[in-house]
Amino acid sequence: MQGVDGRVMNELSVEVWHDLVGHLDYEAALGAVREHYREEHRKVMPSDVLERVQAHRELGVLPSATDELLAEQKAEWCEAHGVTVQEYDENQHSYEWVLAVSRG
Repeated sequence: MQGVDGRVMNELSVEVWHDLVGHLDYEAALGAVREHYREEHRKVMPSDVLERVQAHRELGVLPSATDELLAEQKAEWCEAHGVTVQEYDENQHSYEWVLAVSRG
């Protein structure tokens, strides 16, 4: 933002921005900032970032926080059971496979 609109970011600015949008995925937030400056002349504000990220989620462009959490949990389960996420995706509907992997 500083490179585009000349604002001076200091430690307090960073803390406040982080408090307001720090829960967002970094790439999603950065994409929202880029998109804002491609379309707008005014300085980007946290509400702009939040609105754009939410709009992308609603359109299915970005995964929701629930999708992200489920993906993390699946990856953790796979690692704990010695299988890849790809193997899980291919066999998740096979009761016998899931049972065999779960038993270890």
